Amino acid sequence: MISRRLTLFFVGLVLTGTLIAPASGIAQVSDKDPGAFVTRLGNRTIDFLSDPATPRNLREVRLRELLRDGFAVERIGRFVLGKHRRTASKQSIDEFIDVFEDYIVALYAKQFSHFSGETFDVQQVVKTRRPQDSMVKTKIVPGSGGEALRVDFQVRKLGDEFKILDVRVEGVSMVLAQRDEFSSYIGNNGGKVESLIAALRKRLVGLTEPTASATKQ
Repeated sequence: MISRRLTLFFVGLVLTGTLIAPASGIAQVSDKDPGAFVTRLGNRTIDFLSDPATPRNLREVRLRELLRDGFAVERIGRFVLGKHRRTASKQSIDEFIDVFEDYIVALYAKQFSHFSGETFDVQQVVKTRRPQDSMVKTKIVPGSGGEALRVDFQVRKLGDEFKILDVRVEGVSMVLAQRDEFSSYIGNNGGKVESLIAALRKRLVGLTEPTASATKQ
């Protein structure tokens, strides 16, 4: 089965890495630079995270909006399939991307109750060899006051929008780690993308089943 630890690590940092910045003003419709874009995502999310009374279904709706707003979901989905996307049908790839998004949303709608006041600070925005890409370098500080974590976001300008393509934690690419894991799982299960889709769907069932506390709400 897919490694829960690695998947949680990747998805958690990809999502919460940008979604735990301190609120400071009203979210803007457009962003003047990649640093402002990353900060805006944090500003939008902090209010949502700080309200534990938000119903789970509403958390999922807002999470999906944030995911689509902030991340190049389709590009990431195709990339993490690795070499297997070359032999998969368009239908299977499209189905995988849909399930991948559903999985991320369901997982973190459930996990957000563990938010503990982390904050981050944008340290620097650096251009890369790709003229449309930038690395937004940040430090995430735990709410408990522990050691800060270095997290860099690869942001690409796509038309009039910025989108996150990768998150690097202490220099390690989370998208590459996820690609390695998914490719290994597919390779060990008949070389079919459908095997990964089935595994993620199975995981989704557990994530979306109501807990005892939720059924009382």
